[in-house]
Amino acid sequence: MQIDGNELAILQDKLDREGKKEEAWRIKQEFLRQVREAGDHCPCRQPCPHHGNCFECVTIHRGHRDHLPMCLWDMVNERIAALSHITEGTLRDYEDRKAAEAASGCADCCGCTGCGE
Repeated sequence: MQIDGNELAILQDKLDREGKKEEAWRIKQEFLRQVREAGDHCPCRQPCPHHGNCFECVTIHRGHRDHLPMCLWDMVNERIAALSHITEGTLRDYEDRKAAEAASGCADCCGCTGCGE
């Protein structure tokens, strides 16, 4: 069972946005039925007592606010990558430059090269 990018879920969202609430509700219920019948759909590789129980897992992650559940990583990375393209995909260059500045003790600099401040 593919949950991420599922055709039924995408159709449900489209119908909902078009104001076709009853049809969207029926599609949503069918999607959820298929998810329940598919059994274990949790992509997390960590042994965990909450494995497969999305309600508990997401609630705990929201509570401690340390990181996202593994099932959300691809979606968030996809969105961040799209935002990164606004600056021509230079996010990696920026992170590498900042890491190099920090390693050289130049992190408080105004952005010069060679730290002439």
